[in-house]
Amino acid sequence: MRLSMARKKVFPGLVPLIKKYLDSADMDVDTRCTVSQYLNFISKRASGEIWTLAHWIRNFVDKHPAYKHDSHVPDETVYDLLMQMDAISNGKQHCTKLLGCYRSKTDDLIPSAVRRAEESWVMSTLKRGS
Repeated sequence: MRLSMARKKVFPGLVPLIKKYLDSADMDVDTRCTVSQYLNFISKRASGEIWTLAHWIRNFVDKHPAYKHDSHVPDETVYDLLMQMDAISNGKQHCTKLLGCYRSKTDDLIPSAVRRAEESWVMSTLKRGS
């Protein structure tokens, strides 16, 4: 199944169908932006613009100075690969070829006014229930 592009105008593609559905869905702007970023990532991964993990690893090994292109991957190369992967997975380093370029306006912190309002609502609901 094609993810992002139509094939012979039979199926428009999964991502365009989801985007069309989202146009009619009732959701806040922040959620819509987040979902759109996920869909853009999926589209770019499907098109090859963003590399798969396998592509990234092959490229890393191929470009490593210790690799002699003889199908034997030296310990030094493996170590450097694991260190690079650790840095990426822990957010110490960003890899645009693997993760793409994204920006988010989403803030994980809940504003204190919203937190107080929610606590007040919960307390009033509990009082009504007793």
